[in-house]
Amino acid sequence: MGFFGGKAFRAGLSFLGEFTDRKLEKEYAYYEVKYSIKFVRPTVLLLGSLYFLFIIADFSLIGNGRVFNAILINRVLFLMISILFSFWLKRNLQPGSYYVSVTAYEITGAAFLLSALYRYETPVFLIQSLHILLLLLIIYILPNRWLYTVMVMSATSFSFYVLSFTADMVVSSREFFASVVHTVLALLLFALSSYRLNRYKRIQYTNSKELAKLSSRDALTGIYNRYRFEEELHRAIVSANRYGTELSLIMFDIDNFKAINDSYGHLVGDKVLVDFTRIVDAEIRECDFFSRWGGEEFVLILPGTNKEDAERLANRLRDRICSTYFNPIGRITCSFGIDSLSAGDDSKSLFQRVDRLMYLAKEMGKDQVISMLK
Repeated sequence: MGFFGGKAFRAGLSFLGEFTDRKLEKEYAYYEVKYSIKFVRPTVLLLGSLYFLFIIADFSLIGNGRVFNAILINRVLFLMISILFSFWLKRNLQPGSYYVSVTAYEITGAAFLLSALYRYETPVFLIQSLHILLLLLIIYILPNRWLYTVMVMSATSFSFYVLSFTADMVVSSREFFASVVHTVLALLLFALSSYRLNRYKRIQYTNSKELAKLSSRDALTGIYNRYRFEEELHRAIVSANRYGTELSLIMFDIDNFKAINDSYGHLVGDKVLVDFTRIVDAEIRECDFFSRWGGEEFVLILPGTNKEDAERLANRLRDRICSTYFNPIGRITCSFGIDSLSAGDDSKSLFQRVDRLMYLAKEMGKDQVISMLK
């Protein structure tokens, strides 16, 4: 059905940086996940591979064979998890499971890294701290819900310092405090940046939706425009041919509309067009496609509708329009042309027949419904 109101879209955002409208948030989540997976899949493969390749440095640093073997198993397992996760993402596009699985992958990666760090024979605290900062950056980069990102970064940082405090590691209080300060600052910066990014992406998404709507809608009446009609008619014909369903087309024109503009002015003429589209929109189904072809000419695409039903709808519209008083001009009439999809039809041939039928209705005295060529 048509769209009316012409109001700019305003989507509310919660303090978590998500849409307050849950339906819109779900729609956005599907959009984000669809494109995020294209980035995440190769990224996790790269992360798994890089994590594994650190075994080269471990070979020269670790003298204890048992420790080396334990870290080797650690790195091999994470590489395998990364490969499996990448392939799993290829088959999963549900936002809920995507966000949970990415969060689980981040937690798993943090656990593997912390486990490896504290297996070294002589761990260096400041180097370990740099590893954690790098891990926070990776968590920030992977697309996820802002809340989940902050929770994983916070839990990772907290776990690192708890382990550092309880492990048998020589570290001065000054080094420990400096590391905590730098990590907290990094966490705050990542959290703030992630929050702004999540808000910005949602604002951009709503702006894109608004732009797409404006490009397909008639500026005056709010119903679909000619460009969008041509796209939809082609799609409807392809669908009808594929599934063997009926498809009908109605084209109609307000009679003597030029006289209305000449007598009352274009502002009154515009008001008539808006009121007219509201009347038609109230009479059609949700699946019907209503558009303005140009000027005072309009088109209806009726999927799953034969010619007889389309003619009944046209007569109902004609009666409804004729019985309505349009202030200040009074009553108006319309001329209708109707036809249905035939074998071998394309968009051009079907539209040309309906266009000729509408002009035939005008030649026959206007205020007519014509559904067959004379």
